[in-house]
Amino acid sequence: MSKQPTNLAVVVENLQKQSTSTCWPPPLSSPAAATECATADLVPIFALILFDPHFVLCQADAGFTVALDNPVAPPAAALAKIPTSANCNALYVVVQYVYHLQRDGEQHKNTWVDSMFIVVANVVGIGVLGLAHAFAKLGWIWGFVLLVSTLAGSLYSGILMTRMKCRVPHAAVFADLGYEGDTVLCLSCIIHHSPIMVAFGNLGKAFITLFAYTYITGVCVPSLFLQEMTNGLCFVYCALMVTALVLPLAQYRNFAEMNSIAVVGAVSIIVPILLILCTNSHGNVQPTTTSWVTNASFDAAVVACMDVVFAMAGHVFFVEIMSEMRDPREFSKSIVAATSFFTVVYVLMAVVGYYYVGAVVMSPITSNLSSINMRRWCSMFILCHVVVAYVMAVMVLARAIEQRLFHRPPEQSKHASVENRVAWLGITAAVVFTSFLVCNVVPFVNDLLGFVGALSGVTTTYVFPFLLAPVILRDDMTRGHARLLQGIAIASTLVAVVGVISSVHRMANSYQTRSPFSC
Repeated sequence: MSKQPTNLAVVVENLQKQSTSTCWPPPLSSPAAATECATADLVPIFALILFDPHFVLCQADAGFTVALDNPVAPPAAALAKIPTSANCNALYVVVQYVYHLQRDGEQHKNTWVDSMFIVVANVVGIGVLGLAHAFAKLGWIWGFVLLVSTLAGSLYSGILMTRMKCRVPHAAVFADLGYEGDTVLCLSCIIHHSPIMVAFGNLGKAFITLFAYTYITGVCVPSLFLQEMTNGLCFVYCALMVTALVLPLAQYRNFAEMNSIAVVGAVSIIVPILLILCTNSHGNVQPTTTSWVTNASFDAAVVACMDVVFAMAGHVFFVEIMSEMRDPREFSKSIVAATSFFTVVYVLMAVVGYYYVGAVVMSPITSNLSSINMRRWCSMFILCHVVVAYVMAVMVLARAIEQRLFHRPPEQSKHASVENRVAWLGITAAVVFTSFLVCNVVPFVNDLLGFVGALSGVTTTYVFPFLLAPVILRDDMTRGHARLLQGIAIASTLVAVVGVISSVHRMANSYQTRSPFSC
């Protein structure tokens, strides 16, 4: 066995000198030494001793698996508090300081209120404007059943993700929860010889990554509302203008830097919702036709269901949002508060829109406003909201690409070097340009949102969290509870498959009336 360093300060120094292909540190030589070291007050200084699945794995003789993660040296003041006992050097771990997941070494700043605004800005968007249309396709009974069940499922899914993040604190993105390392090593796990198994390995991580980042299609939504504001300007030109608008804003590197625009995004969706509710409830004196159960075609009903699911989507960001909180456990408050807001807004929009407009209600509901000026005002606020939401989506995807390509931890934009700024600009430009291509190749907004809702919304909200929870939280979950969650995940998978097939079928038919890159 190689000679071990004299203290943890040297451990960190040596880690910095290692490449990501080197297996280090040496195996645990003595569980007793680990126990003795644990009493030396390490936990307040080094919050978690973990592996990071983003980087190469190294198998050790002790049977554990760890990975190197470009560690950052803790401040000298913190290092001075570390015991110099030789016993501490026996720990088979990769030491990470408490800001392992922080941006550029600064303290986590986001409170649960900040996170609530970020969740609202991400989730509430174009989906809410299609709820009345979904009710028109499904009828009152099935519309309410679907809306209530998806809201409840979305809330519980968010709570499960909060619990999983607390169990796997090193997870920086949603896909990390799907990764199966041999162990998640923390100080107490080593001492009590109880490694925590995590999920479904590289395959699980790949699947979550694939489905989660279908959000890049979102640029088509701002293009739609910009077209409404410009009196029918060609959709291709609108998409180009939105691309030019999104790209500069996409230079933010994390959610903490976006707190102010998250508030703007959340408020921006409230104004048009109030305008739509007031206009529809006071502007229509003609009787409308509504139904308890409709005779809509199967494809139309399925796409309507996917539109409702899309209105709940946004869970793909939850792990990243929690990673930037002072206390990730408080994210449960954020999700409860945000879902309470969703419930009030979604029910009002669905009921008022369908009741006063009737079976002819369109998606988005702004298309039913009789006043051109009112449509433009609503479109302006909605454009502001969805641009903010899309900028956040671009940031999440770009950060994942940067980490994969350059193997470096995220940093704040104000501290980035010129070289890193140029690289980030190139990555975000590629993401936004890909979105531009997608929304013009598939220029059918309703069908495209149904496809994204089935592929990304259902899987990231109702499939992956319910599959991962029985594995990650198995010590806190009864067998019956686990089976129930797995059953929901399987049923949701079937719904997603049907939704994708129906959306693709409708998009194929839509090409008969509109071609790609057309106005």
